[in-house]
Amino acid sequence: MKTNAFIYTLFALLPVFLTSCFSPAEDNVEDLDNASATRLKVTTRAASGEVSYPILVLAYDESGQLKGQQTIRSEGEGISLQLAEGTYHITAISGQGSYVEPSDYDQKSARISLPEAGYATSPLMMGGADVLLSSGAASVSVVMTYRVASLSLSLASVPSDVTAVTVGVSQQYGAIDLTGTLSGTSVANVPCTKSGDLWTSDTVYLLPGAGSSTTLTISLNNAEGQVSYSYALAEPLAAAVPYTIQGTYVESTAPYITGVITIEGWQDERTINFDFGSGSSDGNSSVSTPTDEVSALPEASSAWNGHIVALVENATETEADILLLGLHEMWNVRAPAAEGYETQMTDSVNAYVEGDLNDWLVPSEDEARSLKQQYGDNYDELNLLIESLQGDTLSVSTKSANARYLCESGTKTFNFAANGSITTAGTSTKYRLRLVKRVHVVVK
Repeated sequence: MKTNAFIYTLFALLPVFLTSCFSPAEDNVEDLDNASATRLKVTTRAASGEVSYPILVLAYDESGQLKGQQTIRSEGEGISLQLAEGTYHITAISGQGSYVEPSDYDQKSARISLPEAGYATSPLMMGGADVLLSSGAASVSVVMTYRVASLSLSLASVPSDVTAVTVGVSQQYGAIDLTGTLSGTSVANVPCTKSGDLWTSDTVYLLPGAGSSTTLTISLNNAEGQVSYSYALAEPLAAAVPYTIQGTYVESTAPYITGVITIEGWQDERTINFDFGSGSSDGNSSVSTPTDEVSALPEASSAWNGHIVALVENATETEADILLLGLHEMWNVRAPAAEGYETQMTDSVNAYVEGDLNDWLVPSEDEARSLKQQYGDNYDELNLLIESLQGDTLSVSTKSANARYLCESGTKTFNFAANGSITTAGTSTKYRLRLVKRVHVVVK
């Protein structure tokens, strides 16, 4: 006779487990013989903070097909899923109401996406656990964690003629599937409202950063138009971290904005100090992303103001982030971990100037991977463009091996071949170096 199992689920906050009796909620359950059922107790708890209700509980078989689901609508309410013996993945979700949900959850690959505005108004929590159901008692605990970062904004000393303030947040993931895999990209445009002397936003929620940095663009509107100030935070926004951005507009010969990003709550508190605009004096860890007005958005593998546009990201109808690829290549550069060469790469980076642009950077691992994906093994057109601007063409391979370039602050290396790998930099090898620079462009 086929062995069946019941799943009983209880919800509690860390660290308390509820084990009292309960009444099962209604659900779609497979029509199975219960004669020799076994009971699986599943306890779901929050790793930190509070769980918001309702909570959707889903059970998937090994092929990723949905075999049962129920909704928990309040604390202490229990559920019961009847399933045949086998291996299942149990997924619990809460807070998804302000996101774009899939038409159904029939597949474990179903994705939850950010809405068109690029942010949500509720924190998304998810958790999962695998369990094998067979004869005999079994139990499993599903820990739910925040899968988003929270963001709140406060801007002081904004000029009195400003009528609207928006803060753009670029380079975020746009969707997450039920296994926790992130995909796509999204640009959030968070509106602020005037409250006394401050412009503030509601708390919004974003999926983690998709790149190695986060671009913040503060746009101030008045009767004459819009002025934007951009800043590249040299790290991606992280899940389960609440970010508070407190900025102050400073009037000088060249206006700029200063501020502090304070991170508190779910994870250990830390503070990131930054300034941006023409007065920025920070180093590589907080290089300002300049904003430039253009008549039309540039395309990848094109020339822009005498520079090479390698990638175009986070593009809308009126703005985009472009990644410039340096025209000139450096040879025989050692990784910073190489004894006696600790400053060689940094000195080369700091000395590099191309046209009117300085503050170039070593590509991040994500940027290196994006370049490989963009061009594959077809660099002919890009190299012709580089030659036309009197630059050094890219090297995909040498006579003996693939040509390798430093990335990720010199800790890793990559080659431009599509099937090439990204590996840890050695301490005895000489590498090539090709720098990049990000610029935010806005159609005037």
